[in-house]
Amino acid sequence: MSQDISYIKQELKGCEEVDSPYDIKIGQFVKYITLTDGDEYFHGGGIYTRMGDNKIFLKNGSTSMNVPLIYQDKGGFTVYRTRLFVEDDKKMNGGGEKCSEKDTEEYEKIIQTQQKIIEKMNLQLFEQAQMINKLSPSNPS
Repeated sequence: MSQDISYIKQELKGCEEVDSPYDIKIGQFVKYITLTDGDEYFHGGGIYTRMGDNKIFLKNGSTSMNVPLIYQDKGGFTVYRTRLFVEDDKKMNGGGEKCSEKDTEEYEKIIQTQQKIIEKMNLQLFEQAQMINKLSPSNPS
């Protein structure tokens, strides 16, 4: 599990993000980004074996794991969706289109921008949590 952007980029080369777990075939290797202890982390994943109620099941060697797909608050509102990636068969087999250098640069800019947004949001959440703790009647200052 990692938050290192360069490591994640390297791991996701030759992979394609899937919009729905129904697009994944049994036996495909799945990598994913999901919440772990309240923060977003990349996971190396495993081989897709089946789908359950709001989760997919992966196997990596002798280790089996289940990956929650959607995180919801108590009101039932979606607060986070797990991002799933599978190896792109066309790219892995040498067929299909290759990304041009211009496309790659554009994708890297998008990733960097998204990372900055995530970092700003984490900082705002931290500041808001501190403000709530100060204003909470159960924590007199």
